[in-house]
Amino acid sequence: MGNEKATDQFVRDLLRDIGVTRPWEQNGGPKWKRDALAGGSKSKTGKAEGKPEFVFVSDDFIVIIEDKKEVRFTRFLKGDEITTDFPYRRDYALNGALHYASTMMDNGVPFGKGIFAIGVGGCESHHKISVIHIGQEEIKQLDDLDNLDVLAEDMISEYHSVAVLGNKPLAEIRLDTVKNAASDLHEGMRNYGSVENDRKAPLVSAILLALEKPGFNIDELKGTYDESLPDDWDGAKIYKAAHDYMLSKGFGPQQKIGTLLDQFAFIEKSPALNRVHIELGMTPLKKFAKILKTDVQRVVTDPSMSSFDVLGNFYHEFISYGGGDGNTLGIVLTPEHVTTLMADLIDVGAGDWVIDPSAGTASFLIAAMHRMFKDAGDNEAIKDDIRKNRLHGIELQDKLFAIGTTNMILRGDGKANFRRDSIFEAPIHEMRGDKQSKNGEWLPGHGFTKALLNPPYSQAKDNTTRHLSELSFIEKALSFLNPGGRLAAIVPQSAMVGKTKEDKERKTSILKNHSLDVVITMNGATFADSGVGVHPVIALFTAGRPHPEDAKVKFVNFQNDGYKVQMHRGLTDDGTATSRRKHLLEVLKGDAVDDTRFIVRSEITGEDEWQHSYFYFNDQPPTVEDFKATVADYLAWQVDMHTHGKGHLITPDEEKHLHEGMDA
Repeated sequence: MGNEKATDQFVRDLLRDIGVTRPWEQNGGPKWKRDALAGGSKSKTGKAEGKPEFVFVSDDFIVIIEDKKEVRFTRFLKGDEITTDFPYRRDYALNGALHYASTMMDNGVPFGKGIFAIGVGGCESHHKISVIHIGQEEIKQLDDLDNLDVLAEDMISEYHSVAVLGNKPLAEIRLDTVKNAASDLHEGMRNYGSVENDRKAPLVSAILLALEKPGFNIDELKGTYDESLPDDWDGAKIYKAAHDYMLSKGFGPQQKIGTLLDQFAFIEKSPALNRVHIELGMTPLKKFAKILKTDVQRVVTDPSMSSFDVLGNFYHEFISYGGGDGNTLGIVLTPEHVTTLMADLIDVGAGDWVIDPSAGTASFLIAAMHRMFKDAGDNEAIKDDIRKNRLHGIELQDKLFAIGTTNMILRGDGKANFRRDSIFEAPIHEMRGDKQSKNGEWLPGHGFTKALLNPPYSQAKDNTTRHLSELSFIEKALSFLNPGGRLAAIVPQSAMVGKTKEDKERKTSILKNHSLDVVITMNGATFADSGVGVHPVIALFTAGRPHPEDAKVKFVNFQNDGYKVQMHRGLTDDGTATSRRKHLLEVLKGDAVDDTRFIVRSEITGEDEWQHSYFYFNDQPPTVEDFKATVADYLAWQVDMHTHGKGHLITPDEEKHLHEGMDA
């Protein structure tokens, strides 16, 4: 098998990362461990004491690790099962670890949560980590890991719950209340209010804003329906409360508030919403307000709870009940794990000025705010500056503008710097805070240091709409940034391929003025919950710095991000997402290494396809088995060619060629 000391040290480093500094190695450890391994040797007879490379206990789970120098000896499958027969338990890491775990379970251990058997093959730059959990009644193979983070004391129970038992992650459980509220509201809007799909979102926005007004009391919604007293209707009270709340907080110019109020106006005069319904014993508006106050308001308005765009997901959820998929409002929601990842990738911090020039429901700005607040710590003055000044969004569609603005207001954004405009028309000097001198020269203002972008997809249908391509949005967004500013954009993989002449020219233009740093190929199911079948990539750029010809761009294959689509649940964390994300960030920062299957570094031009698969090459030297298999395939091909009378194509007639040469 070769010397495994280097692999042993690699495993020790992984264990140290999760706080396990003194695992029991070989025959070390307490009496219960040695008793449990009695008669568990990996030898053919298996009579001596078993001596795993590493054993430790984490939150009452036992973890056993065996390692091998080469990746090919990580595990051996007989059919679909990991066999513990000899010699496989001796020669393969996971097979040996499972053998030890089975022995311990048979002999008895003082811990009842089960055992994780881990097989590690290879070294830091090229390795495989395979996992099996063994309990009293079941042995379950789990997905391979990038590191051992999920085995840490504070993570292993969640990992076991999700990966082994199939339970929902805690984050998903917390959202169930919101989803149930969405279901209740959909039923109510359909059965009692006759609310059209495109009015559901503004209705919820108006009620949530009204609930924020001090002194507004749901009990004052009495269902007074008198044609001569329309100001006493519940809808008028909600509308006025939302209006007064926005005015009292000074949320931007009156024009912005007016745009929002235009979206809310229908609730004032809708008979179905303002009459007391016999089944409810109250108006539908009062019923909706009760649901929102009880189940949604606190989650939406407390920015410390989560960077999750609850309001955007809430809208998407109940709109989907109405027969759409969220696209009714033009919403293609960027999942929270992606918005927060992108904020991490460009290192958004408390001192940044952040813009999302295609903001939608403001999910990126919420993720940025959450990270900026965390960076600000207990400094309330900086947090107040972040709320009032440092988060900006642009959105063209009225309804999305209403959602995004409401979302930011409810999250505590002190000025709601949300502009109803087009990214291509918005006055860049005004947005950057530039000032014009007396001689007409523009003096730089605060500018923007970070941009987060998920542009509309597939807008460039022909030559007349070519200016609406994803690359056009990227180039325009980069122009908003100060030199050295960072942009993270999530776009379809096809945008980075650049199939058309115009796309290649646009890519070349971008490289003349800005630098491409990283392209990350994402999970193809990333947008599954929005009903969009797109294969996305995240592209990271540095603004205002022309791309050097010899600069090496990092191309990453992050399709295995720890998220999978499950029946009736959608895209969910399989228990490994946190550790995989950490590995990605560490590799990009240079704190960890991986092979070319994960990351490739290459020089680029505008003509190239900017994606991992285009630049990928296998950097692993072939094993003896690989060489033998290749030779065998070649010989089989030769035999096949000769058998079918085509041998002359691979073995030319040397005598014939000799005569031809002499004749010449």
